[in-house]
Amino acid sequence: LMRKVLVSGYIGFDNFGDELIFKILKEHLLSLGCEVCALSKNSEYDIKTYNYKNLIQIIKAIIDCDILISGGGSLLQNKTSNFSLIYYLSVIFLAKLFFKKVMIFAQGIEPIKGRFFELLTKNILKMCDFISLRDEKSQKLLNSWGINSSLVSDPAFSITDKIKPYDDKKGIILQLRKVKKISKNFIKDLASTIILYCKNINVLALQEDYDREICLEFINEFKKLGGSANYNYNKDIDKTIDIINKSEFVISTRLHGLIVSRVLKSKTFALSYDEKIKTLTDELNIANIDLYNYNIDELDKKLKNFFNSEMQCGNHRVFSWDEIDKALI
Repeated sequence: LMRKVLVSGYIGFDNFGDELIFKILKEHLLSLGCEVCALSKNSEYDIKTYNYKNLIQIIKAIIDCDILISGGGSLLQNKTSNFSLIYYLSVIFLAKLFFKKVMIFAQGIEPIKGRFFELLTKNILKMCDFISLRDEKSQKLLNSWGINSSLVSDPAFSITDKIKPYDDKKGIILQLRKVKKISKNFIKDLASTIILYCKNINVLALQEDYDREICLEFINEFKKLGGSANYNYNKDIDKTIDIINKSEFVISTRLHGLIVSRVLKSKTFALSYDEKIKTLTDELNIANIDLYNYNIDELDKKLKNFFNSEMQCGNHRVFSWDEIDKALI
């Protein structure tokens, strides 16, 4: 039986993490013989896409499908905006209105701000046929709402099924993103500390619209100190993975930069700015510094240890499709 699956997520915005998850999900669904389409900002995919903002197209896509999959990533949160939370919940609600099966795929559900939004999220999630979550915190939250879910992990952990760690790793990647309250001083401190240990660095953007400015700001500071730094951005997921895989050291702000680096056995250091990064670094024993709460001596000490370290120990999670495949069938 060929199922028609519609995927709803942060698709077509050139965000490395979300595009990677969508690619992994899409390839898996196609391998099962499903017909896959998506609600997307752009149509640069090898499958049918519908404009994510066009209500008529959204309804048409829902009517045409058998199953809606919402995910992965952190779609159901209103830290970014109330509008994005309402948008993803509305797509789920519409699918249930048309009696479609709805699956939540490997999402991280963050605490929802505001009683109204919390109740709305809780009641719409109760309508879903199957929920899989990527972390224990999300599962605890749903348990407190009386909603059953399966714990998987982030789909990015599955990339080692197809990609092997590169043997001869060289060089350093710094991956930066613009986050609220990141200070000019932090960028200066980071540049003046890194240059003590290496003079050449590649600076990587994982979502150009958001990352470019801060990456160029760092490059500017690093060059003032006599270092050389190159700006890297590649829209192609596989090429970006390859850049990370070939690097011996990876310092990253973004969750999926950290996961990909870690599973492909590059030495990994996190610039931690929120709860999901902290959870990952605690669980996988990843060296890290808190962007908002650090001093330069601590930064120097941690980076010195990092650049002189052997490979960090500690296993990474594996991603299993078993429960998801059962729910699909």
